Amino acid sequence: MNPRSLIVMLVTLIVILSAALFVMTWGDDGDQEEVATATTTTSLAPVTTSTAAPTTLAPTTTTTIPVECGTEGPVGDGSTTTSTTEAPTEDESTDAGSDTTTSLSPSLGPNDSVSTVGFGEVDFGMTVRQAETAAGTRMIPCGPIGACYRVIPEVAPEGISFLVTDGTIERLDVVAGRVTTRSGVGIGTEQDRIIELFGDRIETAINDDSSVDLIFVPQDEQDAQFRVIFTVRDGIVETFRSGRLAQVTVPNPCAEAA
Repeated sequence: MNPRSLIVMLVTLIVILSAALFVMTWGDDGDQEEVATATTTTSLAPVTTSTAAPTTLAPTTTTTIPVECGTEGPVGDGSTTTSTTEAPTEDESTDAGSDTTTSLSPSLGPNDSVSTVGFGEVDFGMTVRQAETAAGTRMIPCGPIGACYRVIPEVAPEGISFLVTDGTIERLDVVAGRVTTRSGVGIGTEQDRIIELFGDRIETAINDDSSVDLIFVPQDEQDAQFRVIFTVRDGIVETFRSGRLAQVTVPNPCAEAA
């Protein structure tokens, strides 16, 4: 083989190797570009995080008391407006706070009114369990259960509490809110309006704190043992209560019973 032929073969071999190397390099670059593109796409895609729905816990027995249970001095410590009270057991003599009303629809509402004999569907003389059934809601004890204590309806207008003596509900106190009597008298009513409505059926008593009690005395014989008392300060009703004698006229019936 002459030198010229040898040179031609070498040049041809170099060209072939160069072409092969170029093809391999171009293929690697394409793959790398695809990888880079894929990587970029992945990094820009939104990250989806699976979060389980929050667990709903069962409601506790903590009840916000709408009135100060200590206002009229119930048995036990009722000075706080928030109370955590478990319903008494079935063998409680007063049946207070039973769970028998959980399937009932609450019936006490802002349209219910106070009368000489009760509030809404709850009449004085009912046991606590009877009152729960009538009201469609639990009665939460405001202190230790005994001969005299208070209960707060779990579902009812704000500002009311019932007084329980010897196992029956005998009095209602209204210290806040928009609850009124059947005649529309409530907290904020002027004293003159009460006199205008009831005239000589109103008796007056002055309290030690200089407030005045306007005592409504029913004319009906069947209501003779009941009273509605409006406590007035500066000519305006500050609180009022309704109930049976003598619990309704005594400022602190539970203290008297203690």
